[in-house]
Amino acid sequence: MTAYLKGYSHFTNTQDMDEAARRHVIEHWNDMNPTDRAVLEMIRRYSVKYGAAHLKHDTMADKIGKSNVTIRRSIRKLEKLGIIERIHYIRPVMNGLGANIYTILPFVDQSTLTMPATMDKPCDSEAGDVVPEPESFSFESKNMKTNTLTDTYPAEPIPTPTTLFGRMKNLLTTTIGDSSLARQLFGIYRAQSLRMMKFRLHEEQGDLFEQLAMQALHIAVQATKRKEIRNIAGYFDGVLRKLIDKALFEDIFMEYDVSLEGFLIG
Repeated sequence: MTAYLKGYSHFTNTQDMDEAARRHVIEHWNDMNPTDRAVLEMIRRYSVKYGAAHLKHDTMADKIGKSNVTIRRSIRKLEKLGIIERIHYIRPVMNGLGANIYTILPFVDQSTLTMPATMDKPCDSEAGDVVPEPESFSFESKNMKTNTLTDTYPAEPIPTPTTLFGRMKNLLTTTIGDSSLARQLFGIYRAQSLRMMKFRLHEEQGDLFEQLAMQALHIAVQATKRKEIRNIAGYFDGVLRKLIDKALFEDIFMEYDVSLEGFLIG
């Protein structure tokens, strides 16, 4: 049930992921408090099998013994430090934004960077999650069995693009081997997001629209593996439009019992 998480991993095996997590902690030890390190460790433990963790805030709060607000604060800090990536997940059956997917990012020597690795992202999911049972918290992994993960990304860790356009190009390159559509897809995202951000109610939702654009691209790419998509840009446009509608007007959509496939454009 959680094999879909493989597509979000930045690593090909758990040893590389553990090493990246260890180096992140060493590099940012003074920037992180015990709760930040506990959140990172929990994400790492839940990522052992598939390279990514599908967790909701309440689960993390219960396991770590901190409040939901404290957990959210630690997640934002880990994102700002370039340690993790947070991905909004759309529930394929029950509709609406589900628990977030978290992935540990490859370690990049901070001395070579001239700007932060990631930007802050919103997170308001409350849906249940399906995750493997975690192990006891520890960064010791010498007795951990190496699990081979998906080969979606290159084996050698590479710097993660910081802009949405760069992330879209990277995803297209590593999945379908062609980034030529990135500029067109980015233009579609800009048109849809700017149209909504003209309203005062949504003018501060820029980060959410970026998250939804990446989610729509993931869905479009995955769809090309199941069937022939003659117009990927058109498919992406339809998916993004529906995701934005559901994210901003979820209460309305929750009145209907329609699966995600029911409103995606074929």
